[in-house]
Amino acid sequence: MASKDERKLSARASAVASEAGGPRGVYYGWYVIAVAFAATGLAVGTGQYAFGVYVRPLEEEFGWTRTQVNAALSFGAVSGLIAPLVGRLTDMFGSRRVMALSLLLIALGYLLRPFMTHLWHWYALNVLMCLGFPGATILPAGKLVGLWFERTRGRMMGLTTMGNNFGGLTMPLLAGYIVGASGWQWGYAAFGLLALLVAPAAALVVRDKPEDVQRERARREGRGGRSQSDVRRAPLTLTGLTVRDALRSPAFYLVALGLLMASFTYPAVMTQLIPHMENEGVPVQRAALALSVLAGFGMAGKLTFGYLAERITARYALMLSLTMQVGCLALLLSIRANSPLLWLFVPLFGLPFGGVGALMPLIVQESFGLRYFASLLGLVNMATVVSSVVGPLMAGASFDLTDSYRANFMAVIAIFSLGVLVLGLARPPVKAVGPGAR
Repeated sequence: MASKDERKLSARASAVASEAGGPRGVYYGWYVIAVAFAATGLAVGTGQYAFGVYVRPLEEEFGWTRTQVNAALSFGAVSGLIAPLVGRLTDMFGSRRVMALSLLLIALGYLLRPFMTHLWHWYALNVLMCLGFPGATILPAGKLVGLWFERTRGRMMGLTTMGNNFGGLTMPLLAGYIVGASGWQWGYAAFGLLALLVAPAAALVVRDKPEDVQRERARREGRGGRSQSDVRRAPLTLTGLTVRDALRSPAFYLVALGLLMASFTYPAVMTQLIPHMENEGVPVQRAALALSVLAGFGMAGKLTFGYLAERITARYALMLSLTMQVGCLALLLSIRANSPLLWLFVPLFGLPFGGVGALMPLIVQESFGLRYFASLLGLVNMATVVSSVVGPLMAGASFDLTDSYRANFMAVIAIFSLGVLVLGLARPPVKAVGPGAR
């Protein structure tokens, strides 16, 4: 008779083998994650990366100022504010329905843009797109990764969030080609049609119930010689803290504060790198090339830090990421026009920067479990609205007052350093620790 520990190890090895695919056919979770990858890439690529392609055409078409056009970006705060509600709906009704409906909202927001005639139309349609953004990206995707890839979720979260980078590489190129050939109206129409294609894929392909995973593992393991009745004896359940219990835990507020500080890497660092490098005498072509190479290392960073999360926990992996970014920002402050240090900064910063996107949802799963993951991640995302508002203002004030972005980066160094300390204190509640809450 096998011991209890041996049976646990055997079950774990069997789960890993099932998740990996192999000679028994493709594990169904890969199809689910492919849809999540596509949805994330489409939403982020069209809504953020490709935004700049349309700025000049809209100015020329309607006579709007650059400030009026760019003000639409501020509606991104809507996504953060609505995230708790979207997370709650995801936990109640499942990722499949929320993802499909969210993609339809994004599609509608794009398909109606060719008919705009007033500035308020532009703002209203951006709000509509922002309402669909959290439900098309990390809230359902994060829960699906935790459900279908319990034992390899770090690497799979990294792979799924690479959709952000894939969208950033492809959607601006697609928009640039269509807008140049046929006009901005057709560019937005193409984005809307793409969203309409991914929405039914989400509705038809995504499976988001524990019994779906259990049936798939039973099917695969039954082929391996174990009877399906044996497999079904260990039912798959989602465990973790309730929202009420999590909100009563000091760890929740420490995690939220730590992730808020980590999120400054996007609005206060990433968006300011090219202006900073230009201000320090780096030619714009070299600065743009450096940013593109950095994005490539960011993709590698998602997988690297996702793997580290499986080994040292996501919390420690994020602490390492922030520590590395502190050192890299100190290096950035010493880079001048033709300094070769730029090409040392790019990979050293790109890897930990890319890891942040994968680690944020992993920390929430690790700390509070999967049962109410989307609701809790939605609450955490609402907190990160602060960085979305404060980060750009901090960078702008730094330049306006000192003609440099150095003060901004020094402030971010302090924020990241404090974030490391806060995350060090954010130990998961005892009730959330366990196989189902990991």
